[in-house]
Amino acid sequence: MSMILPPHNQRALRLLASACLLFIFLLPWSHQAFAAESYAIFSLNAQFDALTINKARKLYRGKTRLLQGQRIELSDWPETSVERTEFYRYLLNKNLAQMNAHWASLSFSGKARPPKVIDQPSIEILLAWMREQPNRIGYAPVDSLPSDAHVLYVVSSEK
Repeated sequence: MSMILPPHNQRALRLLASACLLFIFLLPWSHQAFAAESYAIFSLNAQFDALTINKARKLYRGKTRLLQGQRIELSDWPETSVERTEFYRYLLNKNLAQMNAHWASLSFSGKARPPKVIDQPSIEILLAWMREQPNRIGYAPVDSLPSDAHVLYVVSSEK
């Protein structure tokens, strides 16, 4: 049973279909509108020296656990967060699947423990965790850092 729509309903249906197609086409790029351009690796402990790119990469690949002789604890954003995706892409040129596999391998072999994942994508929650111990290091969008943050390294989309 075929139904013929009046002309004004046909136009509305075409407009709706076009809007849906546009939405589907633009969806893969929507996260980029909310991503930060720069992320800072930081501590609330001013005793840590600035990092080189190599030292920053070693930290977040689990290749080093010490800074100035102090054992450090790293944090990570939730797996579904834009912050985590962009940070690893900017710093290590890796996607989440690659990083998850990397950390799983290190954990299984006992060589390193993955960073502590904060419960929610919130700078306040990250800061609360970091304030509990002076040896904790995290990363966050540069524009969301508190005034007491001691920036160790800045990574950005413009390598």
